[in-house]
Amino acid sequence: MKKATLILCLIGLFVICSSSSFAAAKVSLRYGHANAVTYPYHVAGVAFAKAVEEKSKGTLEIKIFPLGQLGGERDITEGLQLGTIDLQATSLGVTGTFIKPLNIYNLPFIFKGPDHFLKVTHGPIGEWVLKEVIKEGEKVDIKPLSIAGPAFRVPMNNIRPINKLDDFKGLKIRTMEVPLHKDAYKALGSSPTPLPFGELYTALQTGVVDGNENGPATLEAMKFYEVQKYVTYLPVLSNGGIFLMSLKSFNKLSAENQKIIIECIPVWTKAMDDECLRQDQEALKKMEAKGTKINYIKDLKPFIDATEKVRSEATKPWPKEWVDAVKKILVLN
Repeated sequence: MKKATLILCLIGLFVICSSSSFAAAKVSLRYGHANAVTYPYHVAGVAFAKAVEEKSKGTLEIKIFPLGQLGGERDITEGLQLGTIDLQATSLGVTGTFIKPLNIYNLPFIFKGPDHFLKVTHGPIGEWVLKEVIKEGEKVDIKPLSIAGPAFRVPMNNIRPINKLDDFKGLKIRTMEVPLHKDAYKALGSSPTPLPFGELYTALQTGVVDGNENGPATLEAMKFYEVQKYVTYLPVLSNGGIFLMSLKSFNKLSAENQKIIIECIPVWTKAMDDECLRQDQEALKKMEAKGTKINYIKDLKPFIDATEKVRSEATKPWPKEWVDAVKKILVLN
């Protein structure tokens, strides 16, 4: 009897230890972004987390922290470098300050629209650019995973519809405090006016600025259509995103978990692409229903030509192969 009791105790102890070991084997990674839970970064993150959980059979978990819970875009990226945050979805603009070749995609009118964006980023040129981005990113402890999101920052104003280049003249357009953004709108003929985003609605309402530029989904979500009449779907600047991982976090993972992360990247990419397209198209329809006048420009050549100096000045210090990539993108139909 005593012997049987001892055996049962040992079996129970083994089960408890095995359960504890199994629980300890579960790995959790933190995915941060600075946007709302409706934003493509979040939607893509949820799809990625689900794919990772399914492929790992629950042993690898992605916890998502939206709304800047882990800090602003730059803060989160710095967290990746330190290894205190594992994954991030963020803007091409901010990441370009950490990883220089990404600025190829931050040039004005580098893309002609969503179709061109997808053809470039998911084609041979995009594969080459991503390799350069990965190479430079890993030098600063960041592991880039994917570039996606065929979305653009487009101009909106309350003075007149923009149908031709001359229509930009004299317009005070709020831009971010980003040199390429300001230079692009200055080259188009407007007066770029950086303002804090939190002050923008009032500035538009009172006429401190005539207009602003942003993704259609943001323009609609912020209800700028209440104080602005005209939106021009003009792909001045990319509003796409990049999926990043901490190199330190990646290197700590087992080979099996590294493989799972890599295999699930396409899920993030597709969700990001699809959601950006859906949200922008839906936002344009909603604003139009509210009375916003929306126009589409077919001939981009005058706008591309007007911003040529901005691109050439920005690319002067770049390696020849980066400049060659820009030239290939611009001529790709």
